[in-house]
Amino acid sequence: MKKIIILKLLLAVVAASFGQQMTPNPPWTESDYYIKSKKQKTAAWILTGVGTAGLIATLAADAGQSVGGALTTVFSAGTVEPEYKSYTVPYLISAASVIGGIYLFVASSKNKKKAIAASVTINMEKAPALRGTVLSKRSFPAVGVRISL
Repeated sequence: MKKIIILKLLLAVVAASFGQQMTPNPPWTESDYYIKSKKQKTAAWILTGVGTAGLIATLAADAGQSVGGALTTVFSAGTVEPEYKSYTVPYLISAASVIGGIYLFVASSKNKKKAIAASVTINMEKAPALRGTVLSKRSFPAVGVRISL
């Protein structure tokens, strides 16, 4: 008799837990997408502004060097040769910053569209429940999030 009771309890537990979905990450909600979009847009403005300022400063330094304002001279064997500095690395860093800002603007607009498309629904789901000695289906409310990708 003891084995039969334990078997019925184990079957009730297995029947109640069968079919439950395990989600490792909670689904994103509308407010999560709005927050992510806002942070991306802020970072995009910062990157684009810093990159543009860097490009302008590097361009001004490069132009000033070619005019003669920032020229340094090297004396070797009685001849005077101007020494030019290479501004390739500052140009590349500034351009990468501007490109990164543009990429974040695009990602921000995509997340804002996802936030607009997200919707929340409430459904009545059924699950097996043990009532006394009878296994029956019991209804319970479930909240669902639909995201159009």
